[in-house]
Amino acid sequence: MRRLILALLLLVMAAAPAAAQLGENPLIPGANSAPPGPQPKAVVENPLYDFGSALEGRMMSYAFKIKNEGKSELVIRGTKTSCGCTVAAPSKTHLAPGEAAEIKVGFDTRYQKGHQVRTILAYTNDPDNPTIAMTIQGNVRQQVSATPPQLDFGTIKQGTGATKDVTVNDLVGGGKDFKVGPIGNSNSNIKVEQMPGPGGAPGSTLKVTLLPSMPTGPFDDTIGITTNRIPTQIDVFGTVAGDLSLDPAQISFGIVKTGQDAIRILKLSNSSSRAVKVLGITSTDPSVSASAEAVAPGKEYKITVMLRRGAAEGQLRGDLAIQTDDPKQAKIDVPFYAIVGAFRG
Repeated sequence: MRRLILALLLLVMAAAPAAAQLGENPLIPGANSAPPGPQPKAVVENPLYDFGSALEGRMMSYAFKIKNEGKSELVIRGTKTSCGCTVAAPSKTHLAPGEAAEIKVGFDTRYQKGHQVRTILAYTNDPDNPTIAMTIQGNVRQQVSATPPQLDFGTIKQGTGATKDVTVNDLVGGGKDFKVGPIGNSNSNIKVEQMPGPGGAPGSTLKVTLLPSMPTGPFDDTIGITTNRIPTQIDVFGTVAGDLSLDPAQISFGIVKTGQDAIRILKLSNSSSRAVKVLGITSTDPSVSASAEAVAPGKEYKITVMLRRGAAEGQLRGDLAIQTDDPKQAKIDVPFYAIVGAFRG
């Protein structure tokens, strides 16, 4: 009898851990995903809208329809789009089973050309489909062309200036009754003149001149062109180099550990026949300082830039201002950048 009782006790003790494990992790269907019970189900009736072919400048609009085909309330928590689209708020954000809502999307085709694809995302409480993707696409036909579409003047010596031409043509009407103008830009050191098309052809030729008065450093401008078809624009950019040049032209400290300092070296060169002195260097951020050492007095300087330990964590941006006795480049701005501590995106 004693042997039988002892055997039963051993059997119960062996089964106890397994029972405890079952109690800690009950095997309920769907326990690791959605809670038990009725669930919402989000369905887009037509997730792809292809508008075919359209002339640039038109606003392409479409209303996507989301329906709740589940058995509990569907919640549309928000929307997000790729660039170039505008999205109205859903007509309803809480949908009972069987109900539907519209999400109206507008795609502005200005300054677009060729095959275009835009994606719209809707976020829901559907456990099986929390992110719904919708797409609007089509081919945008350009009405007016500017050739070249942008002007890169490259690096120009200060005081020399330069001129480039742009041709503006009609692509849909064969030039019949095509009119160009007015034309405008914001940089007073860039002059734009409108002339007839080559050989009297329809359209216009724009003579874009970088004036000798453009100060040193990078520059950019946008030429806005009005036509009786659709407006267009041309981006203009480049760099004006003076007698004083920096290598490199900007400073990146990269990622610097908290509590450490970092040093970068720049070379300031003078290509003119006149000797130039560095009078001082200031910084927009007290964590960054710089000093100048003459390598070849009047012709070349070594600029030592230090990011001091103790700088606050996070992104650090600012500028150095190098003062000189050169009347044309009395101040040279040098941007700097660093991430202090861990990069957090």
